[in-house]
Amino acid sequence: MYPDGMTPAELPYLLRRGRPDDALAILEVQRSAIRGTAASAYSQAIIDEWAPYVIVPQRVEAFVRWIERGEELVVVAVDATERVMGFGSIVPGNAELRAVYVAAEHGRQGVGRAILGRLEELAREVGMTELRMDASINAVHFYEANGFVSLERGEHLMSSGGRMACVRMRKAIHP
Repeated sequence: MYPDGMTPAELPYLLRRGRPDDALAILEVQRSAIRGTAASAYSQAIIDEWAPYVIVPQRVEAFVRWIERGEELVVVAVDATERVMGFGSIVPGNAELRAVYVAAEHGRQGVGRAILGRLEELAREVGMTELRMDASINAVHFYEANGFVSLERGEHLMSSGGRMACVRMRKAIHP
């Protein structure tokens, strides 16, 4: 599942568990990924709510609490300087893959595939047999290329009450 058949030790970046002090960098990666790849699939209003230009301290604090609670397993890819290049997370209690995001400048280099591979390993380790998710329209091809099956179109409810189109997907996780 890693790029070009590499093992985790051969990757040009490190995959590790996300930490509370990664929160701001994770949100910056998310913003970069959304603004760099999702703009063609969604309205500007959705992009602005999903990935605001200004990351307010309250959002960082909420993300820190999200990581500290431990209900989600977060994986980050970091370069040699510990700069976060991408991240993803799973929620074992819901058999859910929340998402995989890679900063725009690191897109199409196998970072997302490596993060997804590590998340699948973690899913197996905690006894999960499948991953389900609501994928953004622009990410469906990535997930299908990595073994997910599209089930149906849906809508994700935004914090404003607005609705964002998505595709419900799943993948069986085999031991």
